[in-house]
Order: sequence, then C-alpha cells, then structure tokens
Amino acid sequence: MKAWPLLKELILAVSVILLLLLAMYSSTGNSPPVVVVESDSMMHDPEGQIGAIDAGDLILVHAPHSRKIVTYAEALEVDSGSKVYHSHGLPGDVIVYDKNGEDKTPIIHRAILFARANFTETPDRINDSCENGSYDKFLIDDLDSELGTCVLTWDVAGTSIRNSTKISWDFKEFNCDLSDNGAHAQYLRIVDWVPNHEGYLTLGDNNNCNVDQGGIATNNTTGGGLSDASGKRVEAVSKEWVEGIAGAEIPWFGSVKLMTLGATTDSSPGTTYIPSKTWLSLTGTIFILLIIPIILEGLVNAFLQKSPEMVSHSDESMKNHSEDIRESE
Repeated sequence: MKAWPLLKELILAVSVILLLLLAMYSSTGNSPPVVVVESDSMMHDPEGQIGAIDAGDLILVHAPHSRKIVTYAEALEVDSGSKVYHSHGLPGDVIVYDKNGEDKTPIIHRAILFARANFTETPDRINDSCENGSYDKFLIDDLDSELGTCVLTWDVAGTSIRNSTKISWDFKEFNCDLSDNGAHAQYLRIVDWVPNHEGYLTLGDNNNCNVDQGGIATNNTTGGGLSDASGKRVEAVSKEWVEGIAGAEIPWFGSVKLMTLGATTDSSPGTTYIPSKTWLSLTGTIFILLIIPIILEGLVNAFLQKSPEMVSHSDESMKNHSEDIRESE
C-alpha cells in the first residue's frame, strides 16, 4: 500500500479546505462566502494598502440580511465626539451587487446613500406606468397592495432630505478633482437625482466621484458611470440586487485566481490592476506559511526528546542495545 501515505495527505488537504469553506460560510451566512477583487476602483494607494480593497484581494461577503447596511451618509450622521463607523478605509459599508440585477461579474463599491420612497400612488395597472413619479416594480403599493407603485417623493437617511421630489446633497468630506468636468466643487455632489426606484447610490472609492449611476445623479458634473452587459446605465441598486456586505479582507491571495482568469477568459482584466508590491507580499506570505510547520515540527520534536518519558525510553533502548552486543560477543 505505497499509495496510502499520498492518499492520506490528499484526504487531509481536501478536509482542511472543506473546513475552511465551512468556517467562512458559517461566519458570513453567504454563498459564495468570498469574492476576488479584479479592478482598482476601490484602491486608496497605487501600491496597495491593507485595510482598503485592492485588486487581488479576497473579501469575505456577509449575507445582505445579516445586518443593516450603513451608508456613507448615515455613518457621518453621528453626535459630536462619537466615533464614525468605517469599513475598508472610509465611512459606511461596501456592498457587493449585480448591475441592474444581471447575473454577471458583481460590483463591489461603497453605498453612499439609500433613496427611500416616501409618498407613493397607485400606477396604471394595465400598462404598469406612472403619470407622475417613478415606477418602482419592487415596492408594494400602499392602496391596492399589489407589486409595483409610483414614487413621487423621497427620503434619504443620514441627511435632512425628506419628502423631496429630487435628491440633492453635498458630501464635502468626500474629496475629488472634478476640474476636467468643469465642476467648481471639489467634493462629491448629488444634484437633482430622481431614482428609477428605491435603492442605493454607489461609488468606487478610487473613481473620482464618478458615481455608478452616472451624470444623471450629479447633473453631469461627473463621468458616465457604469453600464450593464446590454449597455444600459446602472440604476439605483435595489435591495433585490445586493449579494452581500463586504467583510474582512484576505490580502493578495486572490491574485492567483486572477492569473488563471486572465489566461483563460477575455472578460477578466487578469492581473492588470494588481499592485506590483502584491507579488512580493504574496511570495513572502506563502514562504512563511510553508516554513512555519517545518519550524514547529522541529521545536516539538526537540521538546519531546527532552521529556522524561522519551529520556527513559532512550536509556532503555541503549541498555538493550548494549546487552545485545555483549550476547553477540
């Protein structure tokens, strides 16, 4: 059974991987429990930074209903002297969502605000349309209790916006250079935004205030935002489209998968956005992980050799060996 030792090692390795996956699933309550970051849209430093989200990182993703999502606006609404809630380098939560609900590569960006419906009215049920306001296919109408309603006004938690037909707010803490777009303000401004439906306005930390929903949310003082696979502009991120909340970061190890994706698919940027220092950090970490078991094994063996039981066993073995030699003589 020379193959048994190899088979035993293989079973042990698979068991460890399964236990790790089970532990991550138990911690996050989500499947899959981890995502690989492909782009630089959330980076805070060109060389990468532990604590921020860099290309090549693995991010644990908690189930979207495991707790309340705290937006950037809500995180800033704290009493003087109170600690501001941060996640991955800035206030508020980072969410993982599908662009317009499509089943493609998800986006991992920060939730800036949540547009919540205030005043609604029943739509034209024949055409599923609204004479006034925005038709929200995800909300249940207050009057006829059917799915779909017309939203006329909005509330935004973390701001003073209540019962407003449009959403306008200045986030002066979120700095960016908008001079190329002809904007005078050097911070994130939401201007006269009318969402298609209730949902989150999202933004990559490294995207220079170019919100995912595009110029429609900023009076065209920023770029075009993101589009889905069919070329349609990303709308307010409905709760139905949120896959999870970004949790703990496992730096660098996603780079291995991106090397594979870059070589096998055209849709992945591969290693394009991975910081150069990542490779050195990854190599050093793997070396440490490989050398630690060897060092520990040596220390454990040395400790066991000095134990009374091992010393007694060694003396007994030497005595028996000496007696064998004398008898042979």
